[in-house]
Amino acid sequence: MPIPRKVLVRVVGAPLLLAILGAILWFDHSRHSTMGLRGLLFAVCAVACLEFHGFCKARGIPTASVAGPIVAALAPVLVGLRGLDGRPIEWPPVALAGAFAIYVLLKTVFRYGSFPPEGAALSFLGSVYVGMIALVLTPPSGNIDILWYLVFLVATSKGSDMAAYSAGKMFGKRKFAPQVSPNKTWEGTIAGALVGTAAGVVLLRLKLGGAYCHVPLAALMPFALLVTMAGQVGDLVKSAFKRWAGVKDSGSLLPEFGGMLDMCDSFLLAVPVSHGASLVLFAVFKGA
Repeated sequence: MPIPRKVLVRVVGAPLLLAILGAILWFDHSRHSTMGLRGLLFAVCAVACLEFHGFCKARGIPTASVAGPIVAALAPVLVGLRGLDGRPIEWPPVALAGAFAIYVLLKTVFRYGSFPPEGAALSFLGSVYVGMIALVLTPPSGNIDILWYLVFLVATSKGSDMAAYSAGKMFGKRKFAPQVSPNKTWEGTIAGALVGTAAGVVLLRLKLGGAYCHVPLAALMPFALLVTMAGQVGDLVKSAFKRWAGVKDSGSLLPEFGGMLDMCDSFLLAVPVSHGASLVLFAVFKGA
């Protein structure tokens, strides 16, 4: 059975994109810095948020299409900063979110005729939805190496995505969420869950053991599965927005990959879910 061209392009192209990400992470790791990753996330958040506002424009809803992407792009710049004494500085992202919320609310009042309340709500939602990826810069434990933590997130979300896409295209028959994403199948979803969970558990044991050493394997497996499934749900969330907007892809950055949201959709939910679930694990098993 010949492999479809679209599957081949994505299966070959995805590792190339991951190799670029790996080079940026290695650059940061060798210099004990996060500058490269922050710069990458700055661009990712700006473009992804612009695409989200494009969805709203396609629906004819005015939004804060300039301020929103700026706020989303600033999230990875401000999250996880440390002062000269080495202590984390937590107020900048909180102040940014508060200032943006006040901005869109005031704009709703003083531009009432041209900026409806739904535009304000979608503007704030878009920046939060995209900006949550910046949490990767502030891992849930000080014992976690950002490089390997991001590799864990890539393995669970994108490893699952590639496995689900390939298995679904070649063997999938039963539709998983036909109203939101007609191409997703149960066979692909199960294959993605197995691959993502297995890869996640291996990385948690081999490379993140310092932080998760007190967490038993019986808890690590559902944790890795939860993060994996969060990535798959993140893909469905983006598909729901695209269907709502009536567009095929969020953009056209790369052939067969679509826009920035199409490439980072799984991370947008996997990152906050992993962060929150890790905090719960550390609290329960005293692993922080």
